[in-house]
Amino acid sequence: MLNVLSRYANEHHYAIHPMKTQIIDCSKTKSNYKWNLCGNEINTAESGVHLGIIRAEKNECQINIQERIQIARRTKYALMGSGVHGTNGLDPPTSYNIYKTYVVQRLIYGLEVLPMTKANIEQLEKFHRKNLRHIQSLPERTSNAAVLLLIGALPIEAEIHKRCLSLLLSLLNCRNDKIHQILYRQVTTNFDNNKSFFTRIMDILEMYGLPSITQLQKNTSKKEHWKNTIKIKVDKFWNEKTLADVENKSSLTFLNTSNLEPNKPHHVWNVKQLPRFELRKAIIKARVMTGTYILQADKYKFTHYNVEATCQLCCSGNEDVIHFLTTCPILSTTREKYFSEIREIITYEITAEKWNNVFKNKTAISQLIVDCTKYKEVLNNSNKLVNIIENKTRNLIFQLHMDRLKILEKNNE
Repeated sequence: MLNVLSRYANEHHYAIHPMKTQIIDCSKTKSNYKWNLCGNEINTAESGVHLGIIRAEKNECQINIQERIQIARRTKYALMGSGVHGTNGLDPPTSYNIYKTYVVQRLIYGLEVLPMTKANIEQLEKFHRKNLRHIQSLPERTSNAAVLLLIGALPIEAEIHKRCLSLLLSLLNCRNDKIHQILYRQVTTNFDNNKSFFTRIMDILEMYGLPSITQLQKNTSKKEHWKNTIKIKVDKFWNEKTLADVENKSSLTFLNTSNLEPNKPHHVWNVKQLPRFELRKAIIKARVMTGTYILQADKYKFTHYNVEATCQLCCSGNEDVIHFLTTCPILSTTREKYFSEIREIITYEITAEKWNNVFKNKTAISQLIVDCTKYKEVLNNSNKLVNIIENKTRNLIFQLHMDRLKILEKNNE
């Protein structure tokens, strides 16, 4: 009886849930037909779950996205006990790897088959970026591009596109003739339907400069080769797009983006083997690097010029990053104590003459302190030397931060 119902339902665009014996009417024209099974009336439901995806009469995408976000949020909360959180947890790269393995996979499960709009994707992106900010202990106002680049993450849209392309290869490699017939029919007759998977996948293939479906049918790739091709193409596309966004952000002036790419965290988070207190230092440095460390010049802008931009420590100039790191006389003792050692290490490697030629102004010195990877070639492309300078500058910025806070607190008493 159930098989007969299933066949009839398929012909008339209904979906049957065999365990709950209910029917979901998915047809465009609703029927008043009453279903009976063994003398019992079967209710027509508005939604049901099939393979973890909610099939609904209305707002199917929105319902699934809300469900996915709730599941991903619960997963993230469950992982907090293992240290996947901000300041006092694991280092950001480790936290991100755990987050990507468990949370992201549950967040995007099954979404590759749904015709999502830009608004739907933006909901997922906001949830994703919020978690990445939390993992890195960055403020809400941190640039979206910086949030992704510092940790080496991709947008959720890129992760969904990878799944769409993997599903396409599975369909092309499937040995079921009926699936191939459906694929051919959809490609040839349903290409102008924006809700069709094959219409969307054709746009995705074009976006990343990949072969068309017809070309892939003639020359189907092996799974591993296709996965590597997808990774290279998708990573390159989104990395270039993110880097283009950075160029328009004045707050990211001191962030060096030349060596940043997906799955490669910035040097600032290279604290995995160091004591936990070093993570707190790295967080302060990351905030300076992303323009989210609040100085008096920032307060001046944010309050629409109602607060003076003058440094509250020395009262002799506007307190911006350059003033804070290189100029303020009140912090000169701390600055000289840490910076003299940095200068000595570098001049030993590149000579004093080269130092004077490269670091001849306060902007260049500020760049060295905030993100020394900008001068990797000057430092003889030595990763060891870059790591040493990174550790020294992290200590310098943190000590300047602590001294500044103590003086401000004392002045406010």
